[in-house]
Amino acid sequence: MAFPAAWLDELLSRNEIVSVVSSYVDLKPKGRRLWACCPLHGEKTPSFSVSPDKQVFYCFGCHAGGSVIQFIMAMERLTYGEAVRHLAERAGMEMPKETDDRELQLMRAHKNRLYEATRAAARYYFECFTDPTLGKPGRDYAAQRGLTAEIVKRFGLGYAPDSWDGLMNRLTKQGFTKKELLDAGLLVHNEDKNSDYDAYRGRMIYPIIGVNGQVLGFGARVLDDSKPKYINTGDTPIYNKRNNLYGLYLHKNEKLADLIMVEGYMDVIGLYKAGVTNAVASLGTALTQQQARLLRRYVETVYIAYDGDAAGQNATVRGLDILKGEGLEVRVITFPDDLDPDEYVQLYGKSGFDRLKENAQTLNEFKVRTYANGLNLSDENDRERFAMRACAFVASLQPIEQGRYYKLIADMTGYAVEALEAQGTRSGGMIVNDAPTRRGVFRRRNDAPDEARTVTERTLLAACLIDPAATAYARREHADELIETEPFKALLVALYRDPKLQLAQYIAELDQAAAETVSTLLRDDGAVQNGLRTAEDCIRKLRAERGQEQLSALQKRLSEPNLSAEERMELLQKIQQQIKAKR
Repeated sequence: MAFPAAWLDELLSRNEIVSVVSSYVDLKPKGRRLWACCPLHGEKTPSFSVSPDKQVFYCFGCHAGGSVIQFIMAMERLTYGEAVRHLAERAGMEMPKETDDRELQLMRAHKNRLYEATRAAARYYFECFTDPTLGKPGRDYAAQRGLTAEIVKRFGLGYAPDSWDGLMNRLTKQGFTKKELLDAGLLVHNEDKNSDYDAYRGRMIYPIIGVNGQVLGFGARVLDDSKPKYINTGDTPIYNKRNNLYGLYLHKNEKLADLIMVEGYMDVIGLYKAGVTNAVASLGTALTQQQARLLRRYVETVYIAYDGDAAGQNATVRGLDILKGEGLEVRVITFPDDLDPDEYVQLYGKSGFDRLKENAQTLNEFKVRTYANGLNLSDENDRERFAMRACAFVASLQPIEQGRYYKLIADMTGYAVEALEAQGTRSGGMIVNDAPTRRGVFRRRNDAPDEARTVTERTLLAACLIDPAATAYARREHADELIETEPFKALLVALYRDPKLQLAQYIAELDQAAAETVSTLLRDDGAVQNGLRTAEDCIRKLRAERGQEQLSALQKRLSEPNLSAEERMELLQKIQQQIKAKR
């Protein structure tokens, strides 16, 4: 997503990185930088640094780095465009396309009104819940379900009185139009009678809050066993269930090892009541790619804990590959006796749930077991049918995984592992299980030492950033052709075009991986004293290493059999030339 350069420069100048970061952590000066314990990963010794002169941050612990935009992306779990909008709102700036676009301005203003309406509705439902008379049915239901005052407050629960116009009257008196309330999903229009009425009546209310903290819509549950049990806000200009997860906003500023994915509101709340505080709901059983991407901003591991009935298990199967495709580690918690998570923890508590979590199935184990669904493994024909399907799937996995799952099939069927392996080989496999791993924002990397080449490249770029003469020398020597780290190469070419390039503005438009790499230049900040001399030394080292690589390649080729005499002589001449060049 590209923004006008002048506008982006103004955005960065109005969001000075020290000011923004200081609203999250307490920065302490040390040398030329400011330091703190990293807010992106847990640590006791400060390794998170901010460079006020470069307007860039870098963490020596988790290796996160970038401009103020990348920092907001990581802290608030936002996409690039969302982080830019967040900073624009902080600075009181209009988004560039909205400045002169009347239609976009009107649309944004209308959405803001809908956000105000849903927030006012949530306040109304909560007030009704606490009202001594109006809220008694809701409070009785909450007491029956064991919902304490703390839980009601944390989740913003409310009660909609059994009235056709209670909400409508309250909000229209506050200045909202019926159209705004209809567009927000708070009213329903009756075509036959040409009248409007409250969407939710006589129901417990569960506000759906987005990761931006805005009330987007509502779920409403009956207080008895009548149907439908739940009615929910449909798609509106501010809400689409495919793009949201119930309860995720509660974890915005938390550092989590994993998240538990459940189906419904009461599953999240029931688990919370039992002490399992990291659950979110998919607002239905069909998990979407957008929801998976949301999860990836927060964690690397997701446990699917859908209901134990057939519908829940089918939903689990649909969601597994979506999560895996987004680079998430997936585990499956299965509940016995068709129980849902809320029912299970009521019977067995947090300790029981923790045992299920410890024994959660891997994605592939769950898939293998699902091939047995609907079959009787005591029946020889069903047993063979299951084994053939399961073996075909296992044959599609990586070789290192196959032994584990052939053994599982053997345990389930009694067939010999050797026979199952032969069956898998014969099937040829179904699909290759090599979904690419994609990380979320600023995941902690292994602290492997840098290669000597990487250090040299980084030192060269540091020299060029402080000394235009170093950049000019690098350009004359075509140093970009010697650099193998693509983000460094791109930065050097950018410096060729503009030797006075501002690092923060440059990094602000990079993707996460490139921003991290370029931000490593802060590791050696201040170490370069003479830019030109340092550049000369680095280019000499890089050229020598390139020559050694070429020499090794020639020597390797010389050892190949079946070379003609002419080819061998030509290779020997090239090797001699490389050796002379090194001297």
